[in-house]
Amino acid sequence: MPLLGLAIVLPLAFVPLSHCKSDKPPPPPGPVGHGALEFAGTEDSGALEHVNSLGINVLFNWSELEPQEGVYDWGELDDALAIAEVHGKRVAPRVYTNASDFGEATPDWVFDAGADGFIPDDDKEVVQPVPTDPVFRAKFGAFLRALGDRYDGHPAIEFFQTNAGMGTFGEMVWGVPDYNKPDGWSPEVQIDTSKYWIDAWREAFPNTPLVLMENHVGFGILEEVAEYAVDRGFYLQANDPEQPDESIDIMRKYDGETKIIMEIEDAGCRSALGEEFDETVDEVFAMGFSIDYLTICAETFELEPQRVDRAIGKLRK
Repeated sequence: MPLLGLAIVLPLAFVPLSHCKSDKPPPPPGPVGHGALEFAGTEDSGALEHVNSLGINVLFNWSELEPQEGVYDWGELDDALAIAEVHGKRVAPRVYTNASDFGEATPDWVFDAGADGFIPDDDKEVVQPVPTDPVFRAKFGAFLRALGDRYDGHPAIEFFQTNAGMGTFGEMVWGVPDYNKPDGWSPEVQIDTSKYWIDAWREAFPNTPLVLMENHVGFGILEEVAEYAVDRGFYLQANDPEQPDESIDIMRKYDGETKIIMEIEDAGCRSALGEEFDETVDEVFAMGFSIDYLTICAETFELEPQRVDRAIGKLRK
């Protein structure tokens, strides 16, 4: 009897230990609230191996995620989330409806269904759906609800960068110069449209931090839309380290009320490595508001990780 009892006890004690052992770092239980992400990060990003990085900022076109109406391909986003979790990192996704010279981001079937389009940039000749168009509103609204059903509250998502600005790259520029804006445009129309999509994103993602990517476009648009977004719990993001005074004033106004993200890939690390990258970092942190997140290019993560650490040390925590 004692030997039999021992034979039973040992396997029962051993099995839980084997299940508990894992080399996979657990993801944080919720948004960390600060950190550096690799801009346009992928499954093999250097940021996933960087000890102090937060994770990756992954970019998708709507056309990639819904190639046919109601037929979704979540594979790449699922893979990015899974690999980030394996590394104990987090993901900040973004979905484009207009990616400018990177190609049309809205599926062809949306235009085939009757959605109106316009060209916001003479040099690019890429069609952007008219943000006020009822067909676009219905189709993207359905996609957004499906996206939220699948990913709202996902434990590896730090925040979702929205396209609520409804301009190029999800920002607030609908067309430059003014004659490239769609028919029927007015400051009031743009403000109302951004408010509509801010509410739609929040309804789809009630449990996920969301981001408004701001631009100062005049006519009081940024001022009103930023206030509306912050009141609904949105973070604010600047997608260029060279900000106009009006955008800087907005960031200063909401410093302490919301999180602030600075993307320094464009005029920053894409054209500046080494000491020039450090100078860019110092310049953005001298604008007079706290910064919670940075998105940084792959080159800096891969070639000069110590400079990433220096930048991380300046973040509000």
